[in-house]
Amino acid sequence: MVSSSLVGSVRRRAARAAFASLGRAYRWWALRRRVTDPSRVAAIALKQIRSSRYCLVVTESDRGPTARVVEPFPPAADGTIRFGTDPSSRKARDVLRSGRCLLVYQDDRRRSCVTVDCAATLEDWPESGSPRFKAMWTAFWPSGPTPQNYVVVACKPRFMEIWHGTAVVAPEPFGRRSFQLRRVGGSWIADEGDDGPQQQSSSCKPC
Repeated sequence: MVSSSLVGSVRRRAARAAFASLGRAYRWWALRRRVTDPSRVAAIALKQIRSSRYCLVVTESDRGPTARVVEPFPPAADGTIRFGTDPSSRKARDVLRSGRCLLVYQDDRRRSCVTVDCAATLEDWPESGSPRFKAMWTAFWPSGPTPQNYVVVACKPRFMEIWHGTAVVAPEPFGRRSFQLRRVGGSWIADEGDDGPQQQSSSCKPC
């Protein structure tokens, strides 16, 4: 009689072999479809940003980096990304002190991640009318926003990284680097770091 441990071992080895074959098949497929043009890469990244309801905001506090999930507004025509918060919140204080933040957009279904390094500011309260505010946020601001309890953070993208498994944005060495872009004027160009185009270590990659 075959022991259950032997059967389990055989199944695990078969599963590993199947996944290894799947990985090689994906590599063969992806290398023939890889996107390398910076303008196309930027378009793919911006599409993910626009279609994402939430993102992760990372700021630098006096105790180190801190992160939290926010619901941003859709990007403006110039690329600026905004979100609302309480002016007494930690992220508002961090932005006021450092003038920057990192936005992270992840899409598990498409196996993709976009990180955006931004110059960040707290916007002044408009002289007339009200600032950007989502109706559902009355759950948190039941009387509506006021200059004392609400502020909009404006994030102007400067650098961007993307790794996309479905659209296949994955520079060499394949799968171990993200594609890095830099904002120049109104355009995104490939960011050439100290190690050459898109060869810097990345926080946005699958492995």
